[in-house]
Amino acid sequence: MRLRLAPGLHGAMIEGDLVLLDVAADAYFCLPAAARDLVLSGSELEVTPAALAEGLCEVGLALPLVAGLGDARPTPPPPTRTARRLIETLDAASRTRPCHGLALTKAVAAAIAGRRLAFEALLPAAVPFAVQPPTPALLSDLAVYRRIVPWLPIDGACLFRSHMLRAYLTTLGHGVSWVFGVRTWPFSAHCWLQAGDVALDDEAERLTAYAPILVL
Repeated sequence: MRLRLAPGLHGAMIEGDLVLLDVAADAYFCLPAAARDLVLSGSELEVTPAALAEGLCEVGLALPLVAGLGDARPTPPPPTRTARRLIETLDAASRTRPCHGLALTKAVAAAIAGRRLAFEALLPAAVPFAVQPPTPALLSDLAVYRRIVPWLPIDGACLFRSHMLRAYLTTLGHGVSWVFGVRTWPFSAHCWLQAGDVALDDEAERLTAYAPILVL
């Protein structure tokens, strides 16, 4: 039976286990060994046992698939490079120029506001994945941000750090993607910014442990 994930749900298959993210509830669910009975493709599910398909629909995790309502968005490539290392190749002038005051102000405002918002309210509308690697201008702006941010009285979990950096970079006109990933056994969720195959605010080697479940 062909189904689609209910609105606000996102999924990832990890070594046969189906992990679901409910954005509205800010909660994750796991269906172990699900690969025996279903195939996940984007937001579409091909479920073999009728009883399982009915059960997923009854608990509100899935809906019957209607033509044209599926999600064919591609999975982003795993990050293989780290922006921190690319920044080291920039000339000194690019790495030490003054910070853009308006962009920094908007980033700080976003970080402060984000503390009071629910997870769903933090998320921007879905946009195409930033397939192009970071430009020299993006790396230069990121270098300046990295130099300034340790002096700001704002810190927190990856969600708020990425939210703040995204506000800074998008204000300056850079296209970046916000990637949410999960791993299992033990379960862990994480998020980071990415452009092409370059991790902008984390180490690529560490992120290979996570499977993308939501990309914005």
